[in-house]
Amino acid sequence: MRIVAIASPSFQPLEALRNEMSGVEILASENVEEIRAALPGSEVVLLAPRHGRILTDLWRDLTATKWIHTLAAGVESLPFDLLRRSEIVVTNSRGLYADALGEFAIVAMLWFAKDLRRLIRNQAARQWEPFNVERLEGKTVGIIGFGGIGQAIGRRASTLGMHVISVRRQQEFGDPSIDDAIADSDYVVLSTPLTPSTFRLMSRERIASMRRNAVLINVSRGQIVDETALAEALAKHEIRGAALDVFEVEPLPIESPLWALDNILISPHSADHTDDSHHRAMTFFIENLRRFQRGESLENVVDKEQGY
Repeated sequence: MRIVAIASPSFQPLEALRNEMSGVEILASENVEEIRAALPGSEVVLLAPRHGRILTDLWRDLTATKWIHTLAAGVESLPFDLLRRSEIVVTNSRGLYADALGEFAIVAMLWFAKDLRRLIRNQAARQWEPFNVERLEGKTVGIIGFGGIGQAIGRRASTLGMHVISVRRQQEFGDPSIDDAIADSDYVVLSTPLTPSTFRLMSRERIASMRRNAVLINVSRGQIVDETALAEALAKHEIRGAALDVFEVEPLPIESPLWALDNILISPHSADHTDDSHHRAMTFFIENLRRFQRGESLENVVDKEQGY
């Protein structure tokens, strides 16, 4: 068996793959022509994070490919218009980064509840200035997207005594709508995948419908938020604040107005980057690879029709 890994040959987690699957031929490259030459006869393609777009250039060469796995959780960069016409199975690493993102969401809530920016500012100024803080207990968090990440956030919020409103992909009778959750929440957390239906889900109108003391937290994808509208709302203090790990353009351009705001917490798309995150994702792939070799069903199969 040959695995084509679309990744830098020095991508460290590949060592675990080579050690665990010593009988498998592994070619790793980011060069399109090298990858193209290796694809004939290769049933498995492994994608390192942020490498999905290259599949479009290689599509005609994937004739032997039966399975594509991405070490990332997000799959919005994959060419689903092409994949839907094929029998290729796609899997991802959803759920593996949920705990770290759940913790970040709680930290973001505490950042505003305890006014940690004020503490840092006063400490730098050597200024002793007691002030009142808030409890998260009793506050409401609306979680838009209640998959693995949303559930990880919900568990932690519930432990802190928060009221959790969850908005799921498959709405059932009586479930709150997105608009209800936004209007009723002190903290609105976005943890839904990016698809055509979630693009700009957090529109100018929905940002305007948030409570004035509410905070928006985004741990999904930047394109889900109308970033221009959010920057304007923050500058005018129409909402309390925002904590963003993802942005429409990354890295966030230096000319972005978000940098200058004092009511935003900016994270450089690294809230889930723990020292073992890539190794955990590779371990999951290795377990799935063994299932593939045994002819068993794979885990984390992506719905190609839905695009996540």
